[in-house]
Amino acid sequence: MRDRKLVVDEVASKPADGIIVSQPFTFTKGVVVSQSELSRYADVTTSTSRGWTRGRYTFTVEVQPIDGNSANVSVNAKIEGRTDGATGAEWITLPSSGLAEDEFLSALVTIVTGGSPPGRNP
Repeated sequence: MRDRKLVVDEVASKPADGIIVSQPFTFTKGVVVSQSELSRYADVTTSTSRGWTRGRYTFTVEVQPIDGNSANVSVNAKIEGRTDGATGAEWITLPSSGLAEDEFLSALVTIVTGGSPPGRNP
């Protein structure tokens, strides 16, 4: 998580239960780039055409031990887009495209194994 500049949310995380939650990380700022960046990480439908000004995600990582040598690791990202309107700023949760989770898991596999994930080019 540190390599991705994510900070662990000590209050929301439950390390004894294998659950680690990050604090929200703002991955894009600015009206010009926020729409396209949000579209990469979330399903931004045309019916919700808004003036997106920021995007952020929060990761929840769950580790379940299988045996002494193996574990299942799952990652879920909560993607949010911010709009700044007449009523003020509002964060709206958007459905994830899966890209943020895929990037996180790929980086984790690379760090743990020293190589690219199976089926990926280095």
